Amino acid sequence: MSASATTHVPDWRRTPPAEKVQRILVTAYGHTADSLPAGPCLAELRRSYPGAEIHLFVVEQVSDLWTACPYVDRVRTIHDFKWKGTRLQRVEQLVRLAGLTARIRGRYDMVVVLHARSWFFSCLAYLSGAQYRAGYHDRHPPRWLTHAAESYEGIISFRDENRKVMAALGIDVQDHHLQLWPTPSARAEADALTKTIPQGVPLIGLHPGSHWACQRWHNDRWASVADALMEHYGVQVVITGSADEQPLAEEIAARMRRQPIIATGATSLLGYAELVRRCSVLLCVNSAASQVGLAMRTPVVNLVGLEPLTWTGPESGEAMTVVRECSESSVSWCPLGIWGRLSECQIAEHVGLAGLNSIHPDHVLSAAAPWITAAEPSSRDHRTDLAPADGGLTTQFDTVRDAS
Repeated sequence: MSASATTHVPDWRRTPPAEKVQRILVTAYGHTADSLPAGPCLAELRRSYPGAEIHLFVVEQVSDLWTACPYVDRVRTIHDFKWKGTRLQRVEQLVRLAGLTARIRGRYDMVVVLHARSWFFSCLAYLSGAQYRAGYHDRHPPRWLTHAAESYEGIISFRDENRKVMAALGIDVQDHHLQLWPTPSARAEADALTKTIPQGVPLIGLHPGSHWACQRWHNDRWASVADALMEHYGVQVVITGSADEQPLAEEIAARMRRQPIIATGATSLLGYAELVRRCSVLLCVNSAASQVGLAMRTPVVNLVGLEPLTWTGPESGEAMTVVRECSESSVSWCPLGIWGRLSECQIAEHVGLAGLNSIHPDHVLSAAAPWITAAEPSSRDHRTDLAPADGGLTTQFDTVRDAS
């Protein structure tokens, strides 16, 4: 008898019964911007299976983000792949697959593969022995998944991508918004950084870093914008980023006339999220910072280049202004051909290469200005929709904003 004849494949529209699902594993591979869209799906899984134990598989770099998630019982971490884009990639994947299978075999009733459309996690779901397995088939053997998400053409958002996986399980994701849950220790970290700011002085976040140099903006332009904001609006600028972005922050600060707070490497990921929550507006390139801003309901001014905004753009009720001076392109602009294949590239000569060279500081200032007095950060509820103080911005740059 063939394997397909012996494998029970439920109707993809049928939700697995709660009495048969006691332990769930959700994989959300990738860094911050990749894993955050798992939040709405986890919330729906918790509502659909209130008595189940839910585990989340993420790379160790983002495990801190999920420690306080109320929908998850345990966060399990994996090391990111070291040899992506090289001839050793498949060997590394096979070795890792064997090790992970030994850890999870027979331990879960359901495995849900979010975001990562790769053979690796679909195969891991199959090898886990879980009765119910949801994800994307793509070119994988059909038996790997029992609930295959509807395929699509072109580019859709990470959140839509995940919603399709949940729909394959018959679960409708009703609340699409990203979420984060800063802990008391995270709030203490933010307190330590902001305690010297006089009461009533707005805090403006500036996040210049990215895993990709080509998606960064030039330091002298960041310095120009920061000085103009501090001098014209009387705000306090805080430069944020990871510890390895400390030199970047210091170089920007050295070019400024006013003194910013340098918070690079000074917080945990949740501490950073709490710091962003306290900002009147967050200025950043199209990196994970923009997604943290959306999750914390802080207005975001997002400097975007050639890369598709569709992946991580705002949804209804989310406050983001996009500054872009080029057309979106699906053609690789990377001279080395490694963008999207590796985890990062920090070649200094490539700064601004992906379309940010043409963005002028005046455009960024115009985009930031309406948000500075739109709302006090402390008054923002988790469901509050924000609108800028004026009705619109100039057409010199592309604007994406929900003001409903």
